[in-house]
Amino acid sequence: MADAQVAAIKERVGALTAELLSHDKWSRDQLLEHQQQRLRSVIEFAVANSPFYKETLGPDAARVPLDELPTLSKPTLMAEWDRIVTASVLRLADVEAHIAGPDAAQPFAGRYRVFSTAGTTGVRGIFVYEMDEFLQIIAPVLRMFARWGLTPGSRVVGVGAPNPLHLTKQLFGDLQNGGSDVPELSVVTPVPDIVAALNDFQPEVLLGYPTHQALLAEQQLAGNLNIAPRFVAAGSEVVGEDVVRRAAEAWGIRLCNVYATTENCMIASSSPDEDALLVNDDMLLLEVVDEANRPVPPGEPGYKVLVTSLTNRAQPLIRYEISDSVTLADGDHDGGRPYTRIARVDGRSDDILHLLGPSGGEVAVHPYRMRAPFGHIPDVVQYQIVHHAGGLRARVVLRDSAPPSILERVQGALAGELADAGVAPMQIEVEPVSRIEREGNGAKIKQVVSTIDQRAAASSVIDAG
Repeated sequence: MADAQVAAIKERVGALTAELLSHDKWSRDQLLEHQQQRLRSVIEFAVANSPFYKETLGPDAARVPLDELPTLSKPTLMAEWDRIVTASVLRLADVEAHIAGPDAAQPFAGRYRVFSTAGTTGVRGIFVYEMDEFLQIIAPVLRMFARWGLTPGSRVVGVGAPNPLHLTKQLFGDLQNGGSDVPELSVVTPVPDIVAALNDFQPEVLLGYPTHQALLAEQQLAGNLNIAPRFVAAGSEVVGEDVVRRAAEAWGIRLCNVYATTENCMIASSSPDEDALLVNDDMLLLEVVDEANRPVPPGEPGYKVLVTSLTNRAQPLIRYEISDSVTLADGDHDGGRPYTRIARVDGRSDDILHLLGPSGGEVAVHPYRMRAPFGHIPDVVQYQIVHHAGGLRARVVLRDSAPPSILERVQGALAGELADAGVAPMQIEVEPVSRIEREGNGAKIKQVVSTIDQRAAASSVIDAG
């Protein structure tokens, strides 16, 4: 890319970031008015330029309350892909041919960034951003950095997915400023190589997946890694208390939680001073709903979220369904800022386990219940809960110094958490393993896995009492 183009991009991103930072001083009413104006504009554009939205929403959609419009699932998105996008050059077959070729990481047709994800549901998704739209999703990340006190040129390292079509691969590459001394790392890079590269580079900011940040924190505690980042942020997986605690022990800082998806990039983020995540309400509209798409009040876990992008016009996403269980926060907005606050992101709704209650009924156990015990067992470096026909299996990666009693401790902690959740006694086994496999594009670890039809099997859970 020519120097003039790079300079123009940096100027554009800088202007976008400055504009977003100005929104931090808005009142809540100003923010909501801005949000509704952009929402109407996006819907009007989609209806005028997308055959799918013209048919499904109708000409008056911009004047209809958002919660009365239909939702969009990933299967529908992929089945109607050519009719949803708004540019004639965008055709799914052509985009798929492009990403299957040798130049997959390059912009399609010279102007569209393309990302692919299998997702936890197993349905492949392909998402496109026009180049300026991609710059608009970088700006909220830079706003987050600016809130932390970082300036352009800070030493940033991201350890994300190895696949060039994964959002983290491309986004981290742009955030790292392209310096020749920035190490190119991914979650499949051998840990000793990552440790050596980070020791040499000494990043100010370390970005990555929570499960991988925990591994790096463990390397720091063991004396192999010797870095002093000012900020450590984790996203794309659920951030458990065990990861927060381990980062604090390793680096003496509070880990920042980033809620991001391929479909919308950064939805929300926390800060070193605040556990709650601030939603980028000026860039998207987030609805936390139950199974029937009814709003869920603050303090109560939702079944899924509906996200409407206020920036993407190449591939409009209006009330797009993401099966994340999110709990909105009660109380005032953070530090005078006007944004919606999230108390907890608890993983996919298909991670909810449906287990047998003492009286025979079904108990829905949210993933945070399964993660809670590990926040107090530092000898477990990584874990995965597998629900199978016979009960639960906890697969654990242990510290070398872990005592033999650790397996019994994990079993007891899980049994106690399930009892508190109202679950009948069940078989729980703990299996030490050397590693837990990552899935998808080689990035995520699914920490709660069910191998059976949970609702059908709830009545057959084995009592090991």
